[in-house]
Order: sequence, then C-alpha cells, then structure tokens
Amino acid sequence: MKQKLEDIARIAGVNPATVSRAINKPEKVKFETRQKIQAIINELGYKPNYFAKGLMTGKTDSVGILTVNRSNPYFEEIIEGIERLLIPDGTYLYLCNCECSLELEKRNLEEMIRRNIDALFVIETPSLNSKNNFYVNRQFHCPVILINQYIKASGDNFVIRCDQHPGLLDVFKEVERRSLYPFMLFIPAMKSYAYALKMRFLEKWRRENNIPKAQASCIKLPDITGPNNETSVWSSFDIAKKILSSPARPRAVLAANDLIALGILAAARELKIKVPEELSVAGVDNTFISRISIPPLSTIDLRTGEVGEKAAELYQRVKNEPEKDHPRVLVLPSHFNRRGTF
Repeated sequence: MKQKLEDIARIAGVNPATVSRAINKPEKVKFETRQKIQAIINELGYKPNYFAKGLMTGKTDSVGILTVNRSNPYFEEIIEGIERLLIPDGTYLYLCNCECSLELEKRNLEEMIRRNIDALFVIETPSLNSKNNFYVNRQFHCPVILINQYIKASGDNFVIRCDQHPGLLDVFKEVERRSLYPFMLFIPAMKSYAYALKMRFLEKWRRENNIPKAQASCIKLPDITGPNNETSVWSSFDIAKKILSSPARPRAVLAANDLIALGILAAARELKIKVPEELSVAGVDNTFISRISIPPLSTIDLRTGEVGEKAAELYQRVKNEPEKDHPRVLVLPSHFNRRGTF
C-alpha cells in the first residue's frame, strides 16, 4: 500500500507539516526529530511527491532537455555530458526529441514548463534556426541554457557553444599547405545555422585566397533534410560514389558531420580509392564514430561531451548561487583532430 505523508506523521507522533519540513527544509527541524522521521521513511519506503514539493519549495530537482534527435551521436554525446554531472547530483532529467517539427518543439516546451522544471537545456532545436524563435525575448521561470547557438543571450537565457572557426581554419590551412585541390565541402540541403556557417567560411576563404570556384566547391546533399542518422550515411554514399567516379573528382573532402564523412569513406572503399593517399577526408563533430571508423576519421572536434558538462556546471552554479551575476556566454574553441584519413 502506498504510504502518505500523513502516515509518516502519525507514526512519528508529529504534525504532517513537520514531516514536510524534514523532507524539504531539514535545517528547520531538530536533529533528533529528523532522524526519527528519516528512519520511518526508510522503513516504509516512502517516496515524496515531487510535484507537491515543487509547489511548496518552487524546486522540483528536475531539468528538461529539448533536442532534435538523440539517435544522432552528436546530440547524444552532449546529452551524456549533461547526464554525467546531474544524475549523480540527484537531478531528474526529462528528455524530449523535437525531430524537425516546430509544432512538436513548442508542445514539448510547454509541457516542460508545466512540470515546473528547475532549468531547461535546448540543443539546436528547429526554432533556433527559424524566425519563430521560442526562447529570445520570452521570460521563463527558470534558467534556459542554449547549447551551440549563435544567438545573443537575453533575459534568463545562457549560451554555451563550441566555436567552429578555429577547427575549420585548421582544415583549410592544411588543404592550402598541401595543395589538396579540387576541394569539396559536403553539406545537407537543410536550413541550419551551423551548415550555413561552414558555407560562408568556404566562400570567405576562397575569396581571400583567390581560389577558383572549380577548385573549392560546395556539394549540397538534397536527401538529408531531417535529423542526421543512418540516412545521412547512405545519402552521402550515393552522391559521393557518383562524384568520386567522375573525371573531376576531388582530392580532399570536408563533410559537414562525421556521419556524412562515413558515407564518403564507404564510397571511396567501394571504388578502391586509397584514403588518404588519393582522397583526404575529414568530418566535423569528433563523435565516437570518428574514433571507430576504419581508418580512424580525421575530424573537427566540437567538444560535444565537454560542452554538455559545461552546461550542467553552469546550471549547478546558478542553482547554488542564484543571486550571483553569472557570465551569460561561454565559448570553447574547436580544433582539428588529424587521424588516418587526411
């Protein structure tokens, strides 16, 4: 039979309000009384109602995570970084995948708010790439931590991101130093600030170094319009196979993420093109896929796990020191991990 707070109070011979204080504000209850109540709680296996606790204390010891799709290793490693710090801390996590749906994201967001979470982590959701941004210029009851976003922090928002520019610059310098032309950037044909950033970087680099477009071009992958998963691998495989079979095949390729790079490596292997002797390939993200691919994939490290941990650390600081003015933006530099494919 499920035990109620009143049952604990009756057995302990105290008022239910005393039991509530012993659970939620133990410092306001005498040590001996706390010990007695805790012993009864342990014996009966009583589980506090955290929604009721949230009404009384304004805290639920829970946080929400909104992301696109956890099946993508990039998002998974960020989430694991958050979990590594918060689960041992006794924090409960609500995780919602939004896929690429603004409607689903909004519904999940409103549900998180209804559950009175203590903080919200938002990882590159659809609205952050649209004009209908759900987080800027809106007041929330809790801190909102936007992960890998390039929008300005405002209100209760914090921004933590890994700057892609240093890693991209490392790759482009290597292409220039070794004259790895023609060079191609493989990128999904979907609206994304992260992908647009890479295309702008390519255009700027080409312009500043007087490189003809034929020598440094961008290939858009039309079949990748949603979350990056297995579809990304096989879509990039099909297109890469056609391009690598043509007379104007590239000498080096930068894929927008590690999954796309995996498809390019598979195409090169099927066509018996030697990597990196005849084709240099690099990805972006540095997920576990890059470390277990054969050969190990060269990739731009976006420090996914560390970004997740830093986001969790920020929440813990805000929770423990709510009156302190915490920095609103934290930026970590990326870097190029050169392995066996470049």
